[in-house]
Amino acid sequence: MLETDIVQKINNYLTYKGVRFSNESHMGIGIPDISLNIGANNRLTPINDYFMLLILEFISKKKIVSFMELVSEFSLPSARVKQYVNTLAKLCLVKIKNESVQMIKNVFSTKLGTTFSIEVKIKNWKEAYLQAQRYLCFSDYSYVALPDKYIRNVNFDCFEESGIGILSINNDKVEEVLTAKKSEKCELILKYIITSKIIENWNTSEKRHLRKNIFSSYSMKD
Repeated sequence: MLETDIVQKINNYLTYKGVRFSNESHMGIGIPDISLNIGANNRLTPINDYFMLLILEFISKKKIVSFMELVSEFSLPSARVKQYVNTLAKLCLVKIKNESVQMIKNVFSTKLGTTFSIEVKIKNWKEAYLQAQRYLCFSDYSYVALPDKYIRNVNFDCFEESGIGILSINNDKVEEVLTAKKSEKCELILKYIITSKIIENWNTSEKRHLRKNIFSSYSMKD
């Protein structure tokens, strides 16, 4: 069995459950094999640029700012700041008037739901564990997925201490053998980016009636 085979088995499981996911989303600090989201608002405005979101967050706090304030705050070239702001204006998130920028829609109040990241390995659980730790910066929950026959080699104490969950893959069965704990390191902007990438990748609606009990760390509330 190859890693790609395991990824495909999990993809099939998530597709059957109607859960939105994406493969190999580049996040700068890591590339999860699978990222999934449950419950994000379908009307989320996808934004994948970290600095653009930082600028938008600053504007949302100030309500109205000048271009020079933005240039000074982020130490970016004026032309680059204007490019970011013009893009935000095209998305109808801000309004530009003379040399000032005013917030008209606060995307940070949009429901982002619950995010999961999964790192897949055949045998090397230690490498997978280190990678899964990085994903806690942008995921509510992080998992390592391994073939069932290699689960016995895992040091469960390490995973329990860090809150990383474990998935066992056997034929077409995906089984959670260790429940993940909710991350305390998940950053709002990074979570917004990974959620944007998942939603952009998923072109159908969630099957809410099937998504219950995807993983035990997620409980239905709606």
